[in-house]
Amino acid sequence: QERLLSIEHGVDMQFNRTVKRLINSYLFGPGRMTTERILGQSAIYFPIYDHYIRKYDIPTEMKFLSVIESHLDPRARSPKGAGGLWQFMPKTGRLFGLQINNYVDERFDVHKASDAAARYLSELFDRYQDWTLAIAAYNCGPGNVNKAIRKAKSKNFWRIKKHLPKETQGYVQKFIAVKYVMTYYMFYDIRPKYPDYDLMLTQSIKIFKRKTFSQIAKETGVPKAIIEKFNPNFKRKVIPPSAKGYSIVLPKIGSIEAVPIEFMGYKPTNRLN
Repeated sequence: QERLLSIEHGVDMQFNRTVKRLINSYLFGPGRMTTERILGQSAIYFPIYDHYIRKYDIPTEMKFLSVIESHLDPRARSPKGAGGLWQFMPKTGRLFGLQINNYVDERFDVHKASDAAARYLSELFDRYQDWTLAIAAYNCGPGNVNKAIRKAKSKNFWRIKKHLPKETQGYVQKFIAVKYVMTYYMFYDIRPKYPDYDLMLTQSIKIFKRKTFSQIAKETGVPKAIIEKFNPNFKRKVIPPSAKGYSIVLPKIGSIEAVPIEFMGYKPTNRLN
């Protein structure tokens, strides 16, 4: 409890039975292996999140929401239709400018989805002037939070909690538990399980003409499996043609360092194909 309450925070941190149970579920038993994987994945995604957190001037702890939403699995999908690291529903994703069509689903684009999530959280804070309520609204929507505020005649999360959907009642407490675990895991001899490839050693390349992942693999020397791993936002493993271009993420290895300009869809005259 002392450790928990000593963490710098913008969220109204409380320690109770539910928070303790959730902390234990991450630290012990089968949940321990999940925590090790999440910690390893955080080395990939947290530096990206930090960029957009700084861009929109929101608390750095907001990146822990993605842990709750997806366990840092970039391909995560919920039974209700949410998708990606930040688990946007299609309607909300489109509202924040994410493209979703037969070829592309930018909810699974780590950069665009993280930008959208940071903007959404910033807007929620502007609405409530309270990060605990902003987190609750991220989960259940501002409409439900507004109803709870009216019923409880309060803007304190712990006072309106009983009027929120059951999932949201646990959501903020899960956030507190995740923040504790991500901060103090080393005290429990938990060791991050780092992935084989690190997105911090990648670069984005913009492509304007149609390219399949197989073609990209052949032309760059990057295995198709890695291209698929880094670019789950392309639903058919095809980059569709676009005058604005689509960015793909590739590792900085092999021939990627010197990709020919024709590969990106340019003609020597610098006109688009």
